[in-house]
Amino acid sequence: MFLAEQLYGISYKDPSSFEEIGLIAYGLIGNHKARLYKTCIDVSCDHTAQLPCNCDIIEAVTYDFEDWEYVSNVYPEGDYRSLFTEHYIEGRKRFRDPLYISGRYVKYTRVGDTLYLDDDYQGKIYVLYWGDILDEDGLPMITDKEAQAIATYCAYTNKYKEGLITNNGNIISVAQAL
Repeated sequence: MFLAEQLYGISYKDPSSFEEIGLIAYGLIGNHKARLYKTCIDVSCDHTAQLPCNCDIIEAVTYDFEDWEYVSNVYPEGDYRSLFTEHYIEGRKRFRDPLYISGRYVKYTRVGDTLYLDDDYQGKIYVLYWGDILDEDGLPMITDKEAQAIATYCAYTNKYKEGLITNNGNIISVAQAL
């Protein structure tokens, strides 16, 4: 907002409207910087989980530990040897792929930043996701060139609206030049 005011003399009374237009510009630039995150989320009593605000693409959602033979024709309580074997294998894994996450997969539906879990999952779930890199204010981290492009786009939208409201072709020409 400071850059738009310094470069183009555009001032916004409401900073949230500038943020909305700036986020549209950021989406049009298409130069998102993302990284892989692993997080642990608590499941609420209504079987929902709130995702982090920077979550973009979910790779995996898991819970608990690896599957083992808890149903067996030989052992009435399941084959505990397979449980110990799975834990041993999981503990000895080295050189894992960054996209690896242990545990059983969770069946879920995503609506916005909320996961709706299908079964009766309780406790914690583990989420592996790609997310935007954010600054301390929770906004996307941008470079100087991206900031200048966003300021120019905000000046363009401001001038274009002004030209449409006043029905002035010269102002619309200035907006098109921006």
